[in-house]
Amino acid sequence: MCGIAGAFGTGARPQPAVLAVLEHRGPDDSHCVTVDNGWLGARRLSIVDVDGGRQPVRSGRITVAMNGEVFNHDMLRKDLAANGVQFTTGSDTEVVAALIHEVGLNRALERMEGQFAVAATDGRHLWLARDRLGQKPLYWTLRDGQLRFGSELKALLRFPDQPRNVDPIAVRQLLLWEYIPAPRTIYEGVQKLERGCWLQFNAVGLDGAVTEGRWWSPRTNPSRRGMATEKWQDAIRTSLYAATRKRATTELPVAVMLSGGIDSSAVAGLVKQVRRERPRTFSVTFGESSFDESGPARTMAEHLDAEHTEVPFPAERLPEVMQGIQAQLCEPMADGSLLATWVLGQAIRSEGFKIALSGDGADEHFGGYPTYAAHSLARLPGKRLLKRVAARIPGSTANLSTGYKARRFTAGMGLSLARRNQVWLGALLPDEVEALCGMDESVWAPVDAAAAQVHGDAAQQAMGLDQRLYLAEGVLVKADRASMMHSVELRSPFLDHRVCELALEMPTRLKVSGRQTKVALRAAVADLMPKALVNRPKKGFGTPLGPWLRGQHAGLLQDLPARVEGLELDPNLVARWCTEHNSGHRDHRRRLWTLLSLASWLEGPWGPGQT
Repeated sequence: MCGIAGAFGTGARPQPAVLAVLEHRGPDDSHCVTVDNGWLGARRLSIVDVDGGRQPVRSGRITVAMNGEVFNHDMLRKDLAANGVQFTTGSDTEVVAALIHEVGLNRALERMEGQFAVAATDGRHLWLARDRLGQKPLYWTLRDGQLRFGSELKALLRFPDQPRNVDPIAVRQLLLWEYIPAPRTIYEGVQKLERGCWLQFNAVGLDGAVTEGRWWSPRTNPSRRGMATEKWQDAIRTSLYAATRKRATTELPVAVMLSGGIDSSAVAGLVKQVRRERPRTFSVTFGESSFDESGPARTMAEHLDAEHTEVPFPAERLPEVMQGIQAQLCEPMADGSLLATWVLGQAIRSEGFKIALSGDGADEHFGGYPTYAAHSLARLPGKRLLKRVAARIPGSTANLSTGYKARRFTAGMGLSLARRNQVWLGALLPDEVEALCGMDESVWAPVDAAAAQVHGDAAQQAMGLDQRLYLAEGVLVKADRASMMHSVELRSPFLDHRVCELALEMPTRLKVSGRQTKVALRAAVADLMPKALVNRPKKGFGTPLGPWLRGQHAGLLQDLPARVEGLELDPNLVARWCTEHNSGHRDHRRRLWTLLSLASWLEGPWGPGQT
């Protein structure tokens, strides 16, 4: 795992400050190379070829810097060596450089299995590419004939002439969904490369043009249609085992983030089978019972005879954690679970681990969210009556309370499936954004574009949307930032592209049936865990921000209206939400935390007022 950065084109010269701000992504080494028309640099977290894998690395005419890991690099190395390619290191980055040199970028990407963001050049062209599901980030901007790129937005902000003009559409997207979907970023003129895509920039002596394309879309296997239920379950188990083996087979120690849910429990069980050793598991604990999952996590750890570490996250730690995140988070993100993931990452690194496994991706692929079944109900009549009923349910700061779910459900009624799905998962509602700062139809552009690419029944469409938006642009961004702030590489077997493609082929009845979620997945991994965990309903991994903002940390809300007024957000509406939340009349935790996250970013080192 690494952080990469560079520039290509007019006047591109190495910038030490650009790499310096990515130290947390790669504390073990820093290296930069100049190439024709530009430079590439990398901060290295040494995992593959610990002693000899310095990058960027060159093979033939191709120079590569890479963030992430290609899990099948050994097999690719053998194939290339059989064709006469010679290697000087044992690193996967050198394999990637050699592969691109031999077969070209697109064919190389198709053969690479893993989580990665790649920058490659032959001195005339610069290529950028991201992995299939978007596990590793890559930002870029074109300025005065020079294309600049970096693993995080902050790398681009370290170029002295980089503007910091806030994108008002991106602000509204953050308010709606707690994240900013690609290709936008919080700053105008800076873009995220989308998952499964590539970019080519030609040296100015050629034409100085930027071309983008998609190199991966999920592929289905028609021969599996019509398989019996038991065959599907066997296929899930086989593919998950293979995906876990790729991610857990390493000479370095491996930790598992264990929540007590079926997804992380399955991963922990498979890690034990793969590594044939006592697992090391970590879970976060809260004093608030509706958020705390320490009991089920402890049960699973005992079942595995794991060496288990419980990491307390009391309310008293909130300011410390907020400050740690603010110092590093260069683009605002309002997912409350970012805090808990940060705490876990810190504990895992303090125990000496560079690698941790998680269960991310299972819900979006195998039907884990209750919203998938709810879409069929959203078309029922009686929207006004249901809204009145939902409005009368008392406010509660409990995790996923009845009132919260009822009000969120009715807010999505009457919208298209794609927009409804986003509203159900988001923070502020569209009419609230309108009241706060005015809406703009272009806010919905990534949602509408994703809607055109998904097919099947309502549940299948919703899962496809979540894979493209909520998972790729929210969950995986949170996971990457929270873990890499502590120099921990986070991996999930459920994000293997073959697992994703298998799930895509499965009939809906094996994912969602009535109120049961992840039907086939539960059966496929049932033997890995105690029976009590197999049918445990989804709890959701979060942080008890609602009660904390109403209790011990209510002071965080006192000056919130003034802190966000600079973005032309209505301070009176913000003040009303603060009052209603403190009084217990309404639970505005997600609205207020989104605004607090935005305010923290504005005041932090990567906000528009800093240099």
